[in-house]
Parts: sequence; structure tokens; C-alpha cells
Amino acid sequence: MADWGSGYVIDTAYVHDFCRVQVPAMLSFAALAKGVAAPGGRGEPLHYCDLGCGQGLTATIVAAANPNIAVFAADFNPTHIAGARSLAHAAGLDNIVFREADFAELAEDAELPEFDVIALHGVYSWIGAEHRKAIVALIRRRLKPGGLVYVSYDAMPGWAGMAPLRRLMVQLQVAQPQVSSKRALDQALALADGLKEAGAHFYRMYPQAAVQLERLRKLPASYLAHELLTRDWQAFSFADLAQELADAKLTFLGSAHLTDHVDRVNFTDAQQALLADLADPLINETARDMIIGRQFRRDIFAKGFTPMAPMAARERWLATRFVLTSPRDDIELTFDTPLGRFQLRSETYRPVIEAFAAGPLSLREVVERLPEATMGWASLTDAIKVLVGQGHLAPALPPEDEAIRRTSTQAFNAAVMARAKETTELRYLASPVTGGGIRVDPLTQLYMQAKRKGIADPAALLASLAVAGGERFEKDGQKLSADDVRAEISGRIAAIDARVLPLLGRLGVA
Repeated sequence: MADWGSGYVIDTAYVHDFCRVQVPAMLSFAALAKGVAAPGGRGEPLHYCDLGCGQGLTATIVAAANPNIAVFAADFNPTHIAGARSLAHAAGLDNIVFREADFAELAEDAELPEFDVIALHGVYSWIGAEHRKAIVALIRRRLKPGGLVYVSYDAMPGWAGMAPLRRLMVQLQVAQPQVSSKRALDQALALADGLKEAGAHFYRMYPQAAVQLERLRKLPASYLAHELLTRDWQAFSFADLAQELADAKLTFLGSAHLTDHVDRVNFTDAQQALLADLADPLINETARDMIIGRQFRRDIFAKGFTPMAPMAARERWLATRFVLTSPRDDIELTFDTPLGRFQLRSETYRPVIEAFAAGPLSLREVVERLPEATMGWASLTDAIKVLVGQGHLAPALPPEDEAIRRTSTQAFNAAVMARAKETTELRYLASPVTGGGIRVDPLTQLYMQAKRKGIADPAALLASLAVAGGERFEKDGQKLSADDVRAEISGRIAAIDARVLPLLGRLGVA
């Protein structure tokens, strides 16, 4: 078989995943957190490009939840593009174009429009140098001045220990090209285990490699094959990546992961003092990665930008709407950070969470609802960044065109839920409030369908579908009876009614 994949895994399709941080409203807010006005946060029309879109779920959700955005998505794998086009067609979307092409073809295509946003999620580390050069050329030619680039990639020093082991895994696969990626992955993991059992000094030199490998094993096999077996791979030092993108006239703006913007949850006082003395942004970011031992970066670069005046930035913050994306009672005030388990102050965060429980609100409206002297401006904006970064809160689009967005998202969501009987891979629905996606498990999707169809006994229907789909229902090692399965499903439905549907209602999904 010809290797049209150029060393990339092609016999196993990539996972159907949604990347929340590459939604235009999220990128725009991340830029605002750095004091820069960027396109995408006010529901304005723009041109959006998803390079290496994989199964295209993120691009399709962006198109469905932002019908005034022209979306262009490209991937070199025809299986990915065929599936993405099928879903977009079923949803009746006319503002998205999927293209099967490699980066060199796109870079030379003079017919492509100029883009306001170009996103590359899970691409840059997994391609060879010639393909990266094509991407840089494409960005240089097709990104508008003031436009944003989102790029995620494996980073150093977090992959320093794992890199030699990963290289050995790739060599094993290259030596037997007729073996499927699934079989090659099994062999590669077995070799890694064998080396450890044989007392390889490698694991003593790099103990973190074993920890990292165990974490990776928990991921879907279709994801892991792409992560570990792709021939051309590089974990980048931030400065090296920034230097490559500088050829496209790009300047680093900040992280797309909002929690990265709050130093006190990532660094000790001594570490913050050290970083404060590093004025060069490339050295500063590299030092941050060294302190944290960062394994993965989600960066935003801009093709020229002018920082806003402080009062203008504050006004834009106040005008921005936000909405809870987690049930209020599920939001914990502790989470894992490079410093360990971090405890947020309840007196700071709970009033903010309670205010947003009423529904989408502008920050100005939240300030008006908070008790006087609850917190200063810096503490309030840090709280918003942390809640957004942890996935509990999201920037919301202006309400004016929400009815138009709702029509589009309802069609997309109906197309996704219609497939819930056949596949469990599509686990995200589109929100007209956030302009992005929200995770909704297949059982909830089926229940929402049953309610809309007026089915009298949805628990019986869902129980039969779950059993037919191969789901196992056991307790203490014993298979449950049909009545017990129905009771189990009824309990899950009660939880959906109590916790999930109210949240989906606020997000315009249910």
C-alpha cells in the first residue's frame, strides 16, 4: 500500500473530539485577558479556518453555533472529510466548506479567502518540517493583519523523558509496515513494558516516562495510535516554535488555557519573583515551562496587535457576557495545579458562581449583584479566568442574534442525536449561547429525543437500547435483571432531569 500519509497513521481514523478553546469567542476572550481586542467575541462575521481538522467536529460545531461565520476546514485524510461533510449536510449547514488537501496545496491556493482566525489543534507536533513550512507560508499569505492563530503542541521539557521511548515505538512500527496501527500499538506498549520489566536503566533515568505512559494508556486506542506512532513528531521548546512562526509575522499573545494567565495558582512566590525579572517574553515563557515541566501548550499568536488602554479593556470586560457550563452544585473549589491541589477561596468564588446561576450575564450585571466590597477588580477577573479555564464558565455571545443561532444549533443537534442509536462517538451538542459545544453523553441525547417525541415510558426504551448497544449492567459481579436495568436507567434519567437539563436549558441546547 502506498504511504500517502507521509508517515502519519492513516488506517485508524482519529477520535471525534471537540476543542473548546479554539472557539472564536474563547480565543477572543483569551486575547482580552491579555489586554488585546481580537475578532470573535461579539458575534461579528468573520472567516475561520481549521487546519488539520480531523473528524471536523469542532469546525462543524463552530459553524452551527455561529451561522454568520464562514468556516473552512481541511484535512488530508479523505475518511475524515467524508464523515465531516456527511454530518454538516445532515445539519443543513451552508456556511462550512470541507476540503481534502495537504498543507502545501493550501499554501499555493490563491482562491482561499483571508482568515481572521486560523486554528491548528493537535497538528504542529505531528508533521514533518516541510509540512510546517507550508503551514507558515499559508499563515503568512492568508491570515489578516490583526488575525489570530491558535496552535497546540507537545512541549519540552515535559516530553524529554518520553521522547526516546516514543522514538523506539515508531521504529518498531516502521520495521513492519504491513502491520495495522492497532497491532503496532499493542506491540509498542508491550515493548515498553518489557524494557521496564527487564530493568532498563532508562526508567531509572527518566522515572516520569513510566508515569506518562500509564496516563496515555487510559486514552482511546484511536487517539493513542496517532499520538505515539506517527513517524514525524517533535516536542517543541516554546522559543523554537515561536521562531518558526515568526516567519509568518506572528507574535505570541498568550495561552488559550485561561488558568495559565493566573500566576498565583501555578507558581510559588519565589518562582513569580524569578519570572518577574525575565523581561524577554521568549525566555520568560521557556522558564515557565521549565518550572512547571509542561507537556502540552495551547498558544495564541497574533499577526500584529495593539494593546487596549486600561479603561477600554475594563469596559470590554464589563460588557462581556458569561454563562455557567457546569451545574452549579458540581463546581468544586479545588483543582490540581503545578503546585499541587489548590484551594480557591469560597468567599471570593461562591458569590460569582451564584450570580451566574441565574443564566447568562454580563460581568457588569454580575458586579451589580455582588455584595459591596466582595473583591477588587484583579481578584474578580482572576476568578473569571480560573472558572473559564476549569471549564465551569464560558464567554457568551451577545443576545441579539441568539434566535438565528438557535435555529442553526437545533438542526445540528438533531442531526447528532439522530445518530445516538448507532454510535457513541458524537458526545457534543452546539450551544447558541456560547458559540461552542457542550458535552452531552449518548444516554442524555437519547432521552432528549424521547421527550421531544412524547414517548410515554422513556426508561423502558432507553434500557432496551442500552442493552442492545452492548452496555453491561452488573452489581457485585452479577448480571442485572431486566427490571433492575430499567430501575438503573430510571435513576440516571432522574439525575438528568434534576441536574443536566436545567444546565442545557440555560445554554440553549435543551
